[in-house]
Amino acid sequence: MGKILTIAKMVLKKRLLSPAYYWMILTPVIVFLIGIGFVGLMHRQNNNSRPIIAVVANSDIKKAIESEKSDAYQVNRKVDVTDNKRLKSYLADGVLDGILYVSDDFSKITYRYNADSNKSLPIEALKKNLSGLSSQFAASSYGLNIKQWSEITKQPTIKQQPINKKAAVELKNSNAAQNLGEVIVMLAFVLLVSYINITGTELGIEKSNHLIEGILAAVPARKHFAGKMLGIGFLIALQLLIYLVIGGLVCLVAKQTDLMTWFDPVKYFGHVDAEYLVIVILLTLLSIILYIFLAAIFASFVSKNEDISQAVSIVGTIMMVPYLLSFLAQENPNTGVIRFLSYMPFMSQGIMPVRLARAAVSYQAGWITVLFALSGAIIMYFWAEHLYVKNAFSYSSDSPLKTLFNRILKRN
Repeated sequence: MGKILTIAKMVLKKRLLSPAYYWMILTPVIVFLIGIGFVGLMHRQNNNSRPIIAVVANSDIKKAIESEKSDAYQVNRKVDVTDNKRLKSYLADGVLDGILYVSDDFSKITYRYNADSNKSLPIEALKKNLSGLSSQFAASSYGLNIKQWSEITKQPTIKQQPINKKAAVELKNSNAAQNLGEVIVMLAFVLLVSYINITGTELGIEKSNHLIEGILAAVPARKHFAGKMLGIGFLIALQLLIYLVIGGLVCLVAKQTDLMTWFDPVKYFGHVDAEYLVIVILLTLLSIILYIFLAAIFASFVSKNEDISQAVSIVGTIMMVPYLLSFLAQENPNTGVIRFLSYMPFMSQGIMPVRLARAAVSYQAGWITVLFALSGAIIMYFWAEHLYVKNAFSYSSDSPLKTLFNRILKRN
């Protein structure tokens, strides 16, 4: 065990002393912060682009329009709408961006606006609100009050009840749960892109430079492989810990600013079932382990430096499959292929979270998938270890993929 820890510490120390490791950690954080800044800028621009309008109509219609809340426009209630000449000057001077004229029977509606204004046109929002108001006023002319009209036009509510409701995600949290699952899957994808490269380099560079003979003379191949994998595990744990610290700091800063006013992750994701979250996290971590072991298998057949990138690219291509299938699962979570692949290691981390969020399966199915992924990870470790030990001194001019197929088919 001492030699395994020594190798693991060497892997950890080598990466910690490398600026590339910190850049690998900070790049997703920088992209995330830029994304937050961009969304915040768009949010502010959206608020700033809302036109300020005045309403010229009889008192009842004017009050009704002013009481309607809209993100597309803002009504200035303080402007004197009886002075038409002053209204036009307000429009020309930029005090108002538009003036809405509504006749008593809604038969004539005009929206005058300053064409030089950089504010958006709220035509669609006005159509929607005025359509509802005109119906209410028409109903009142027939002796119906607003409450009665609302009862007549009220749309029926369909309550969805899956047969496995007790064990599935509550449908009211379905979108939030699925979005959270996708965020976790994307984070895992970013981690994997980096760590399959690290795995390929750690296992391939020593063999391609013929340093492996001297290393294995002092450390058995199995312990050397175990130490490398443990060192990579330390790196992943450290990176996740750094992300947790950064996330906590971002939340603290957000509480002191207006960031939470337009996006509050606790409010949005806070009601997602804890069991769902645990299953998704476990599937994601196990998928990272599975793909690292797969990268280790291909790296075991590396004989030249240029083969390392080829071995890594093969694993990267396979990683894309479950990510793409997750989009298909959103619309058809119970098709035969999707159901089958949602239980399969290497695929389940992209598909099963979607099926759980859509209440297509119970949590029991999610735990079965976790068990399959864990079993697959154990099998993959011993297979990767076996191939690494067997091919430690094997040098071939063939590509890693061709060499692997030859081993499977027992060709020389």
